[in-house]
Amino acid sequence: MILNQMKKRFFGISSIFLLFLTTNIVGISQVEDQVLDWDQLQKQFVPKKIKREELNLKSTSHYVLENFSIHSQFEKDPILLEQVYGNRKLLTLGYQLQKIESRFHQIYKQAGFRNGITTPKEKIIIRVDAPFVYSPLLYYDPNVKLKNTALTIPPSEKQGQWNNEMWFAPKWDFPIVDRFVFDRIIDTAACPDAIYHEYTHLITGKYLGNNAIGRSLAEGISDYYAASMIDYPELYSHKTCEGVKRQLLVSSFRLDREIGFYDTNMESDFKKNFTFIPSLLWKYRSVVGKEMADLTIFQAITKTNVGDRFFPEFTNTLSNSLYLESKKQFGEERAKELVNQVETEIWIPRGVFTNFGIQKSLFSLLPKKNLRLTNADPKTSEFCQNQNEFEFFWQDVNVNDPTLRFYWKCDQVKLPMIIQFDQTNTRNYLVSKDLHSLNGKMKFASPNACNPEVKRSGMDEKLYLQICNYAKDNYFYWKTMEKEMRLSWGDPSDSLEKRQFVLEFAYLGNVKNKFKYQFESN
Repeated sequence: MILNQMKKRFFGISSIFLLFLTTNIVGISQVEDQVLDWDQLQKQFVPKKIKREELNLKSTSHYVLENFSIHSQFEKDPILLEQVYGNRKLLTLGYQLQKIESRFHQIYKQAGFRNGITTPKEKIIIRVDAPFVYSPLLYYDPNVKLKNTALTIPPSEKQGQWNNEMWFAPKWDFPIVDRFVFDRIIDTAACPDAIYHEYTHLITGKYLGNNAIGRSLAEGISDYYAASMIDYPELYSHKTCEGVKRQLLVSSFRLDREIGFYDTNMESDFKKNFTFIPSLLWKYRSVVGKEMADLTIFQAITKTNVGDRFFPEFTNTLSNSLYLESKKQFGEERAKELVNQVETEIWIPRGVFTNFGIQKSLFSLLPKKNLRLTNADPKTSEFCQNQNEFEFFWQDVNVNDPTLRFYWKCDQVKLPMIIQFDQTNTRNYLVSKDLHSLNGKMKFASPNACNPEVKRSGMDEKLYLQICNYAKDNYFYWKTMEKEMRLSWGDPSDSLEKRQFVLEFAYLGNVKNKFKYQFESN
């Protein structure tokens, strides 16, 4: 009797254990695989079930894709697949990397490139939870002050070999109130828009070079393509991706807001204005359409030299690409209309213009030859006996180099000087009813003008030093060795035909205490 009860109890416990074990095994084998993917109706990334075949895995044991090898931190071997399955962040990373890669393959083909390979033959190393990026507790280098949550290192080819790596990590920061309030805390590997951004750095790095990353042009392009992929102008927000933690005073990163005017300072430090370039490209996209914008921006990237700025080099290249591509697709008349529409609706209102809009700038009206003007300063006649004049090289002044070069000629001696026009607001270059004057700074062409390397003989050297010291004493402010000047374009109430340019600046040598040079437009 007791033996029968023990048998029943043993079989009962065994059955329960086997049931639990079987259920657990089934649960493991049927673990659900999800990724975050964009939902156009909800305007956010939402969980989506995928089949493992959709990942196009190239290994049966490790997380290896066709062009990517995904690792944890600095591990030599890729992540084991058993750790990937069921992990939404890891699955999202691989899935979305292949998605943005496929998009650029498509753009390559549209551009007519024979070689449609966007990535190198060697697999790109992808590192997840990279401690270098986010945690001073795990990795700290006093010489490296990185606060990035994702990096592309390095971004381009070197001596024929590719060694690209992309690092993703959650952002880590000390829990200080002001940092918490203003920082956007984001786990980049879990947010597809951040993945799109980093992948685009591979493309821009391939053409713009190692120094492109961190520059406003490359960062703006990456933000543009991230937004274009989801066809929505909001990025890196808790509203679109659950991997972003909402902070108190961090506004949404939107590309559809008014952005003001171009400022040359953003070329050197894009952190002063994150959104100007991607927002301007987004407006460009709204005029020419998604496909045309994605294609022509890419074409402009491939034709942009290392070190080129967004304005004027890149914008000019972009307008050229738009003209050629739309001419090929729609004909020359439509191409001219589209380029002109972009010029008048997008570029010029934000203080930017290209060669197609040069006729709307004052540079198109400046004389196309050098002009001479007799110097009216009576004091310089004391040491300038036969010749005392200024020679202005107006034909060299242009939007790429808004610098007026001129000589002060005194007998057989030439003193080279320049006037650098203010570039902080390129709207000043536009011919419109709002244009009153353009400011600039006059200075010696050489910082050591009065101690020239070129040796002169006898009287020539003495005369040169006389001119140089006279200019230094009477033309410039002693501390800065420069003089403010103004180029005005006549009276705005006059018709275009009647207007004249007036170049003027104050200096002590003139009887009227002002140099004034008036000339007609081209």
